[in-house]
Amino acid sequence: MKNFQLLIPIILFAIILTFIVGCKKDSKTDDDFNSDAPNLPGEMMTLSAIAYAADKSTADTIIDSINYYLGDKTLTTNGKWDIAWGPAISSGNANLVYIVKNTTDNITSYAIAIRGTNVSSLADIIQDVDIKPTEFTFGMPGDSISNGSMTGFTNIINSVDSQNGTTMEQYLESISSSQKIPLFITGHSQGGGLAPIVAYWVMNHDLFKDKFIFSTYAFAGPGWFNKNFRDNFTNTLPQDASFHMMVNSLDMIPYGYANLPDIKTKNIPVTVPSLYRGVIEVAQELLKIDKAVYYNIAIADTIGNFPITTSPSGSTLKDSIDWYDHWLLVEHNHNNYLRLLGAVPVRKH
Repeated sequence: MKNFQLLIPIILFAIILTFIVGCKKDSKTDDDFNSDAPNLPGEMMTLSAIAYAADKSTADTIIDSINYYLGDKTLTTNGKWDIAWGPAISSGNANLVYIVKNTTDNITSYAIAIRGTNVSSLADIIQDVDIKPTEFTFGMPGDSISNGSMTGFTNIINSVDSQNGTTMEQYLESISSSQKIPLFITGHSQGGGLAPIVAYWVMNHDLFKDKFIFSTYAFAGPGWFNKNFRDNFTNTLPQDASFHMMVNSLDMIPYGYANLPDIKTKNIPVTVPSLYRGVIEVAQELLKIDKAVYYNIAIADTIGNFPITTSPSGSTLKDSIDWYDHWLLVEHNHNNYLRLLGAVPVRKH
């Protein structure tokens, strides 16, 4: 049994590495976009996509790149969001979070943007496959989440702004206003799974729960919450708050780890090769061993998908790993999420 348990993370590591490369590849051409039309989901997804900027580079390059994209008025964010805190980057460049401020509207608003998996960080990849349940100590009794997501969350709240050495908690505490302040929390992929955890933490925080109006936009996030966490999150949500989980209907990542069997039965995103079916079954077995039953926070809003056409080689082999990988990457790619939302893709500069 011990050898079997050691084998499972290795197999999961290999397949998750394939999954998360989809955050970086861009397999579709641009459509026409109307960046002048209000598009709040598109803005939040753009902030999530910007979090990936230069993620393999040094901290200084990452900061410069994020500022560059925030100032780009051709994007759906239209240059109206400015860095207010961060980006804060955890050890090993595993996790990244930043806060932006928008003063162009009638009421000043803020947004917390959380980066998805950094494929160049081994520590971050391990977070995705560390699915053993652990207590969420910042919530209510009985709340638990995957150990990897707890590591990511802990990194986020403990990381500091390199410019002034403050944590996110200290910055949020420093914000003052005579009225409740709109606060958005957003992320894509792993970031979409961490966004509800950060939102839950802020909503339960004595200093913040009456200070902000919370709006969470979680894109393509996995379900790694136990039933208590899900129910308590929903019951904690203030009347003036909102939670949005948005997914491409053919994106496989939101099916982990709450709905793993559906990947096979629904052929997500296309006929699942026998190798990947085996990996999914191994992951299900690991969840049983750990007595882990995970849920999504809510039923996701489907934003569409990219219809399956042909594989890169022009063939449609039912058990082709290349065929499957190609469409997995297309459906999960952050720029393709932007396209489905009618937002402008974030291009390298």
